[in-house]
Amino acid sequence: MIREIDETLITRDKLLSSSDLARLGCGNCQGCSDCCRDRASSIILDAWDIRLLKEGLNYSFEGLIDRGLIVLGISDGVVLPSLAVKPEADECVFLDAQGRCSIHPFRPGICRMFPLARLWHEDGSFSYFLQQGECSHAGRVKIRISKWLEYPDIREYELQVRTYHDALKDLRRKIKTGLSHEEQVGLQRQFLEDWFVR
Repeated sequence: MIREIDETLITRDKLLSSSDLARLGCGNCQGCSDCCRDRASSIILDAWDIRLLKEGLNYSFEGLIDRGLIVLGISDGVVLPSLAVKPEADECVFLDAQGRCSIHPFRPGICRMFPLARLWHEDGSFSYFLQQGECSHAGRVKIRISKWLEYPDIREYELQVRTYHDALKDLRRKIKTGLSHEEQVGLQRQFLEDWFVR
C-alpha cells in the first residue's frame, strides 16, 4: 500500500538501513497487541508474505482465501490480498485469545517492520524510518533492524521486496494508460497468478 508521506519531515539522518540500530526493542511486546487491533486500514500482503503464509500454514493461496485468513481488495487501484479481520472483532484473524500473534514465526513484513516503515527512492532502493507516535509501547531499547525483522536472509528478503515492488509499480502504471476494463482485469488476474498463486 502506498502512503503519501511528507518527505520533508524525514531528514537524511533519520533514514536507516537493515544494519542500523533503532529504538524498536520492546521485550517481545510484553502482552501488548494494540497494533493488531482496530484495523481501520488493511494489512496489505506482498508475494513474500503470501509465500511465508502458504508454507507456514500449509495452505494454497486459494486455501487461505477459502478459510477466511486473507481477503482480496483494491489498494491503490490494484486487487491485492490482505490479512482478514475477525468477524466479531476489529482485530487480526491471527490474534489469539491471549493477545499474541499465532503466526509470529511467519508473520507478514508490515507486522515485522512495525513501527518502522519504508521510504522508496527513485532508483528503486528503499530506506527504513521510525514512525513517530505509531506504537504506544514505552521504554524501547535499541536493536539492529535486521534482528528486529527476523528474516534468515535479510538481503534476499530486501531483493525480493524490491523486485515485487517494481512489478507492482509497473502494473499500476499500465492500468493508468487507458486500457479497457477487460484488459485491466486480465492484467490483474495475471499479476495475482504470477506473484501469489504459483
